[in-house]
Amino acid sequence: MRIDLVDVTAGEGADALRPTTVGFESGSVTLVATETAQRPTLLALIASGRMIPEHGSATRDPEVTGDELRASVAVVDAPDISEPAAGLRLDGIVQEELMFAELPSSSKAVLSTLDTLGARDFARTPIEHVPVTVRLHVLAELAAMREDVDALVLTSPDRHGGDPLEWYPVAEGLAERGYAVLVIAGAASVALLDAALAEPEPTVAPKHVLPPEPEDASPEAEPEAEAEPELELEPDTEPEPDPVELDIPAPAEEEDTK
Repeated sequence: MRIDLVDVTAGEGADALRPTTVGFESGSVTLVATETAQRPTLLALIASGRMIPEHGSATRDPEVTGDELRASVAVVDAPDISEPAAGLRLDGIVQEELMFAELPSSSKAVLSTLDTLGARDFARTPIEHVPVTVRLHVLAELAAMREDVDALVLTSPDRHGGDPLEWYPVAEGLAERGYAVLVIAGAASVALLDAALAEPEPTVAPKHVLPPEPEDASPEAEPEAEAEPELELEPDTEPEPDPVELDIPAPAEEEDTK
């Protein structure tokens, strides 16, 4: 599955969203820089088929109906659209999302879900106080539980603070499972992530990883390493002489003069 946005805008004269071109597809993460509080939400709505752009085009391959497109793309934590209300505890949000996904939503099911997501310690924590990486992980995984979802738009996760290098693996983990992931973030966060992702792989393999063998190598063709001769080490000190037994006469017994 692939979604392509070409020069999409929002608002008269593109004042709400400037012309933006971006595409994202199954099994990969796409980063796009969009500034201000409103524009990321508008772009997320267009990417998910929930808003028609003022100009430009939004297409999906394979093509589906509008309802199917909206059902297949989850907009995660978008300001004013899908972000949880401040003050709500994480366990209450999980319960609500499980209901939307038509999954068991009892207290036991909520705690089990939080356990699975490694977030049980934050069950009773208001959402605004949950660490950004935990928040994004829980909200994205809950959205992915919906039956028809095969794409996710993570909207402005950097607005909550935190290090982009810490929350970006959430997006990578979703892509590795086959989801199409679009991350809309600020220019500074995108620049930082682009630089980190562009770094070359280390040339020296870690000690616990064995380098791959050449394809044309065979055990018979490899020469056997010659055994190194054993070295005779000189003793650090001269050997001690054998102890000399001295013939010392025993002391004479004193006479009792009393």
